[in-house]
Amino acid sequence: MKTDDLTGRIVATVAVLIGDVALLMATGFAINWARNRGVLCDGATVLCSGGDPSPAQWQAEMTFRSTVAYGSFTVMALILIVTVVAAWRRRRNGIVVMQFMAFAAMAALAALWEPYAPLH
Repeated sequence: MKTDDLTGRIVATVAVLIGDVALLMATGFAINWARNRGVLCDGATVLCSGGDPSPAQWQAEMTFRSTVAYGSFTVMALILIVTVVAAWRRRRNGIVVMQFMAFAAMAALAALWEPYAPLH
């Protein structure tokens, strides 16, 4: 193994790691934006404009939040899968392992995320 090859592999792995962190941050930003866009306040039980939301308004807001969150997780999963396939074809096993770890972390976050804010 040449030194240049090792250096290139390290640089590629670090770049992919930075990309994974950027993807997680973008997903978190989208979810926070959907949650704090100014429709429901006070723990998601009061309209920010005042008054209580109707059940239909509350359901619509929770559906919007869920769509944004799960859509963001889906886009992230697709990007990770494409990266794994590209790395696998180029025999970059370090990147493949790292992307599987990022995929597992993303799947855990998606499973733990609660789309509906508690009403009590």
